[in-house]
Amino acid sequence: MIKIIDRYILRELIEPFLFGLGAFTSIMAASMILFELVRAVILRGMPFLVAMQIFVYRLPGIVVYIFPMAMLLAALLAFARLSHDSEVVAFRASGISLYRLMIPVLALGLFVSLINLTFAEIVVPKSNKAAKNLLLETTTKHTPKLQKNVFVPELEKGVLKRIFYAETLRGNTMRDVIVQEFTDGKLTQIINAKQATWRKETNEWTFNSGTIYLIAESGEYKHLIKFEEQSVAIKYTPADFYIGDRNPEEMTISELREFITLKEKMGVEVTDFKLQLNMKTSIPFASLVFALLGAPLGLSPRRASSSVGLGLSIIVIFVYYILTFLSMAVGELKLLTPGLAAWLPNILTGGIGWRILSRATVK
Repeated sequence: MIKIIDRYILRELIEPFLFGLGAFTSIMAASMILFELVRAVILRGMPFLVAMQIFVYRLPGIVVYIFPMAMLLAALLAFARLSHDSEVVAFRASGISLYRLMIPVLALGLFVSLINLTFAEIVVPKSNKAAKNLLLETTTKHTPKLQKNVFVPELEKGVLKRIFYAETLRGNTMRDVIVQEFTDGKLTQIINAKQATWRKETNEWTFNSGTIYLIAESGEYKHLIKFEEQSVAIKYTPADFYIGDRNPEEMTISELREFITLKEKMGVEVTDFKLQLNMKTSIPFASLVFALLGAPLGLSPRRASSSVGLGLSIIVIFVYYILTFLSMAVGELKLLTPGLAAWLPNILTGGIGWRILSRATVK
């Protein structure tokens, strides 16, 4: 059962949290998305409506970083207001410690972290992929991009299902295509085709002038089928083949784990992918860490105004992300494990928050 004091502090947190969401979203979206899209509209002639669609698709990827920022601002402003009005003093005089006051703050921080993790897992990969597909579709309408030696594996529940290879890919058309099909890890079918074309209306690839080789368990050819046109259901679009490797931002945690497993089997360096995998959980849980840091930072009455709180939040966030970049760089050099490198900023920030809270408690 939520006590009166918990409800009271949660009400103090909600308003600045919503204010932070709006303020930081405006700042980040303008600096990270809008400027690039405005240049694309003016200099490259991108249609305005397409630019707006890409903006909407990219916004969820920004919001993942906004939640921790808003949580920091909420905790900082809420406790600054309580301190400014001497309510913290009144609470402590009545026997309520700062540790007790932190319970609803940390509860909200944990709740926001779980919401952010769910959002990053379900919404962000799909929206990033949609933005990339739309951008590629718009670009290839004018100047089709040429990609050579396209190689993309496809996994299903951690097991290799297909391997795609094309000598060239231009626009929506691949030439000299080879598709190897696997069942339970064994090669069962090979498709060779002169050309394959993506049909957006059916979400299928149409293969032309090709041959299907069926492979027996012994590894020998057991059947051969020639065709002039054959539709093949492949989950990858031309955009996926253009990058050669899938972007971690377009994969869920489980998909990225499977991708890393395959790359390791292929002998590919996967340190960066493992860092990205751990970042998919460490960034959402920064909301909990910032809740622990923001509340004791806000105990100074001078930080009660929104402008001062916003400014201090920006400084803290700037330092946090500088620390994140440094930690990631050290992880890339393999001086730290990927897990430790991704979580080190949270550990240090949480430790600083706990230290400030402990010192404030003994005063």
